[in-house]
Amino acid sequence: MALETMKQTIEVETLIGAQYSQVLIRAEALVPGAGREAIEPLIAEANVSVSGTDVQNERVVLDGTAYCQAVYRQGEETTLRALTAQASLSQVAEIAGAAPGMLSRVLAQVEHVEAKYENGHMVFLVTCGIRTQVLQLKQTEVIDSIAGVDGLQTVYADVCSFKLAADTDADVLVKGQIALPVVLDARTSLMDWGAVSIDSAEPDLGGLRVKGRVMMETLISSGVAGRPAALIKYPLEFDRLVELPEWLLKGAFACASIKCIRSQVEQSEGGEDAKLQVETELRIAVQANAQDCVSALEDVYTTEGNALEVTRGSIDVCSAIDRVQFSESVRGTVLLGENAPGVGTVVAVRVRPDVGEWSNENGKGRIEGLLEATVLYMPGGSDLPASAQAELPFVIDVPTELSDESWIALEVVSAEANALMSDRLEMKTMLNVCCETRRRSNVTAVRDVSEGEPIRRRSGIVILWPNEGETAWEIGRRYALPVDGVTGAGEKKRRIEVGRPIVLKL
Repeated sequence: MALETMKQTIEVETLIGAQYSQVLIRAEALVPGAGREAIEPLIAEANVSVSGTDVQNERVVLDGTAYCQAVYRQGEETTLRALTAQASLSQVAEIAGAAPGMLSRVLAQVEHVEAKYENGHMVFLVTCGIRTQVLQLKQTEVIDSIAGVDGLQTVYADVCSFKLAADTDADVLVKGQIALPVVLDARTSLMDWGAVSIDSAEPDLGGLRVKGRVMMETLISSGVAGRPAALIKYPLEFDRLVELPEWLLKGAFACASIKCIRSQVEQSEGGEDAKLQVETELRIAVQANAQDCVSALEDVYTTEGNALEVTRGSIDVCSAIDRVQFSESVRGTVLLGENAPGVGTVVAVRVRPDVGEWSNENGKGRIEGLLEATVLYMPGGSDLPASAQAELPFVIDVPTELSDESWIALEVVSAEANALMSDRLEMKTMLNVCCETRRRSNVTAVRDVSEGEPIRRRSGIVILWPNEGETAWEIGRRYALPVDGVTGAGEKKRRIEVGRPIVLKL
């Protein structure tokens, strides 16, 4: 019977390249009624959504939109005003080796927002950090069995390849109505922000059903004396079926982000509660990871007939995907500027996390960065609203090791500030931390086997002193002996140790 090898094909995910870039987006809006009076921006917010990715030769073209909001004060007015603006995002990530048909992953996060008044316009400068990866799926053949030769000695290794099999998204519009008590004397909606949490992502007929909630915060203007604004917190629930083939549902994972939020106050009549009408556009992204596993021939030799000529090759595989998600509380102190009015009452707090770098220590990851905080407050003894900004450092420990390929997303779930003294505030921020790391490893496997020259072996006795790290397999291969002929079998089985001689019968 002739030598025969059977092969099996597995699909392997390869990282072609990755890039991180910072993009400065400029948006502006006309400030109504602006004249000679000073315009003072107090708090600014922005969301960035990437709506399209196109992998081309050596690059990835990204398109999206930035949605901006600002609350400001005009002159000596005690009331607050607000406006919105938006701008398109167009960015090219240069990635060597990228080609049409490859997969791409993009994570865009707002790192800094600045609003300033220029010549009758409110100008927004939004710094956005964009991480882009390009992945390729390759078909690779491995030998999973061999036959047709007497005296075969084989070693097989289990090879498992994780891969991004599908990446899709869906938009969902979530609406809600909240009653505002009469005592608030609600006038207009000023600014909105929120945090998304997914409660469940379960297979359903036709796809993955994603359920969750958006913890909304809306700043409204109020007619209450001495308190021109109030912060309203409320949840909005969503339920969306994201279409996906049934065979991919088992390894599917969902995440959601806010594209933009719109709200409006409907003032009450006849002493009834006012109504806050709100709608938010969410983008739900679903990634489906699949797994191919095979028992691949790692090495082979024979003890009879012709020797075997073996060709080996290496396979780079994504051997595991580690994903952790948890909450972390961060505390800090905001110091007011030298000439800033002292804090009387805190109205609202907006915090934005900016990841700086990450590292590993003692088998765990560590994330370092800054919290960009803005506190809107009423000064003691004044009816003119003011704000304070600060950058607070943070360190977060992650239960698993991170790598250059790690996908790290931080989201502020809640933020609170209390006045310790008139010139400083204590801040407490709750963060939702999500980290994904794709572990990659190199596997050596036999790619081809052929028959060579006849085995020439003299009979006799060999006394062998094993070298450091030498195995029974290596010794058996050298002398064309079965592995159990080196180690013995049953009760006579022995360990291979340095300095302990072994007697081999050829």
